[in-house]
Amino acid sequence: MNAVAQLKLPSVIDDNMILQQNKANTIWGWAAVGEKVNIQFMNRNYHATADKKGEWKIVLSPEKAGPSGDMIITSGKDNRTIKNILFGEVWLCSGQSNMEFTMSGFMDLYKSEISNSKDKDLRFVVVKNSFGNKEARDVLLKNKWSSVDSVSILNCSAVAYFFAKKLRERLRVPVGLVVSSWSGTPAQSWVDTATLKEFSYYNKLYNKSVKPIDFSSIDSLKKEAEDLYRKKIKEAAGSFHKMTAIEYDTTGWEKASLPGIWETLGHPDLDGIAAYRISFTIPAGEENRSAFLHLPAIDDIDSTYINGVFIGSHNVWNQLRVYNVPANILRPGKNIITIWVEDGGGGGGLNMDTENYYLQLGEKQIALKGDAAFKILLSMDSIGAGINFASLQNYPSVLFNAMIAPLLPVNMAGVIWYQGESNASVYKEYRKLFPALINNWRTRFKQKDLPFLFVQLSSYNPDIIEPAESDWAGLREAQTETLKLPNTGMAVTIDVGDQKDIHPKRKKEVGYRLAANALNISYGYKNEVPAGPLYRSSKRMGSSIKISFNNIGKGLEVKGQTLMGFTIAGADKKFVEATAVLKGNEVIVSSPAVNSPMYVRYAWANAPMDANLYNKDGFPASPFRTSK
Repeated sequence: MNAVAQLKLPSVIDDNMILQQNKANTIWGWAAVGEKVNIQFMNRNYHATADKKGEWKIVLSPEKAGPSGDMIITSGKDNRTIKNILFGEVWLCSGQSNMEFTMSGFMDLYKSEISNSKDKDLRFVVVKNSFGNKEARDVLLKNKWSSVDSVSILNCSAVAYFFAKKLRERLRVPVGLVVSSWSGTPAQSWVDTATLKEFSYYNKLYNKSVKPIDFSSIDSLKKEAEDLYRKKIKEAAGSFHKMTAIEYDTTGWEKASLPGIWETLGHPDLDGIAAYRISFTIPAGEENRSAFLHLPAIDDIDSTYINGVFIGSHNVWNQLRVYNVPANILRPGKNIITIWVEDGGGGGGLNMDTENYYLQLGEKQIALKGDAAFKILLSMDSIGAGINFASLQNYPSVLFNAMIAPLLPVNMAGVIWYQGESNASVYKEYRKLFPALINNWRTRFKQKDLPFLFVQLSSYNPDIIEPAESDWAGLREAQTETLKLPNTGMAVTIDVGDQKDIHPKRKKEVGYRLAANALNISYGYKNEVPAGPLYRSSKRMGSSIKISFNNIGKGLEVKGQTLMGFTIAGADKKFVEATAVLKGNEVIVSSPAVNSPMYVRYAWANAPMDANLYNKDGFPASPFRTSK
């Protein structure tokens, strides 16, 4: 920001704000070069002078929790009064959609919570979504500092609200939430450019595609790209219609396995349009019957054809497709499904949901799972000099620059983070990327032990037992490994997920579990177990394996009649469903199909909803595997 001729404050310094108790807080802003700035606050006077850039800052003395009244800031003839300030606990709330989703999306589920939410000492501010290729000095706000009531709460992050509510109940001090999150965004968007040097791909992408952008003309650049993209869509549609013919030759197409998203095919950054062709066989004599085609949720938009005939389209990315297939379309023997899939950001393709991927022909189900042909028709990053303007928020560092960097002077009690869905396909990289993000924020906020609490991925998509591989399980493991960093805590949420919805509705448990970590790590409640059982060690005992845990608390327990969610394998790593028995505070795992067991996995699936190992303190055990 250039030097200015009048007093200016950052947007987060405003009426009703909460400052961090018991720590020095920075008040900063801009004024005319060389101008004196004075603050009257809490019966003290503070002074500063605007530097050559017109910038100034003042560090306030620490204060205990509670009300403080108003702050008067003057510079020359300009003055500002910041009213109704409180001291309390200030938490930064960040991540992607499951942090961003507000209470307005859960009005039926949390009707009572909303109507009884009035609390003048629980306040929040929401940063507006924005991106940039330079570290901004100020943030745009979607919602100014507000105390919670039955109306304002609708604009507050649901997870953050329940986190703060629990802290308010236990600590009896004001709590302030600074919500800065963006749906569908990956972790690499939230680190600074210095951190990118540890990740050569992201560093090159930033320097090639982000750094050169003139963000002052971003709107016109986007419009040009959108106009060109629409033109190219028409060209792609013309080519696609030829591809729907049953005799079409797919030589040169990629091989794919469906259902599944195209990120797993080696296209982690693809946003745009692609085509799939799936072959299936109709027995002779069955072709004249009507049928229903069942498809998983398709991210984002599909247009589906059978044997060259259009049968349906849907534009809601997380909903199942069921299309009527008239009797005259099918033929005996080979038939072809061709699907146009258009994705504007995040994952693209068919969700990994085999249960809803079949043709219903009378009482017969014809499974469609398996091989398919795949072809990219149009990539968004081929438009506008290699920049996908529709998902620019997903490029490296752009969100740190615009939505975190301007908050760095704010003194925080800690961070709560709910993200990972957008990095699931690169879970191995996340083992390094996520700790790098935490260390980056601690360095930039100048708090080397800044508490960082995060939500482990919830349940979504069907269970996977065989083959026993799952990107989501791998991402959860990367999150668990991050607990090796000091002052970190994790809320396990596989039991409150939704197999069919990546945005599970049960946010109260998530917020409360984050709060349990905060109470233990930040507020001295060391005798309270903050989370569920964590895998500690395993020991082979003949034809079984004994599993030991940390975070036992009051002891282990099974919710239900039988302990579920365990698989076991020998040296071949062919995992089968196992029998698991709780003995004291250890679990004994075995299977008659594995005489010489070597490996155990628990809740190792996309949606392990049946996993039911808890501690008696009410927290679910974290998924694990005994060996990689």
